[in-house]
Amino acid sequence: MTPYVATKIPTQHLQLWRRLDHVIARLPDLDLGLDQKGEPIALSCHMLARAIGRVFRLKVVDGEFVRGFAHSWLLTNDKRWIVDPYPVGIIGGPLIVDATGAHMPGAVLYKKRSKICKLLLFSSPEFRRAVNLIAAHIRQIIQT
Repeated sequence: MTPYVATKIPTQHLQLWRRLDHVIARLPDLDLGLDQKGEPIALSCHMLARAIGRVFRLKVVDGEFVRGFAHSWLLTNDKRWIVDPYPVGIIGGPLIVDATGAHMPGAVLYKKRSKICKLLLFSSPEFRRAVNLIAAHIRQIIQT
């Protein structure tokens, strides 16, 4: 069965989504080290989006999912499709969502909020180290 939306997504974006699905399914649970308090660092959507964005050269967007959930996702190069590699509270990513039009799911569920960057520690050494480690593993998966 081909979902209706799949008939609207450009072939190159469906191929990207399939590649990301392949990569994410093979990404192991990684030891991302410890934070400044000595606690284990948990994988976050913010880390995964940045690592994938770096490897696949996609724009990372920070904001909110639904209302009140700090979240990061990716945009296709034409900015028409949201690729969510690590959806909030959902098993079954990555998702590809229509980002065009005020009433489309992307516009309703995903809200860009630049203040999110100021509230979260995206520039901390621990965060940057985790993104680098995830990106390295993604590259290894792609090469195999």
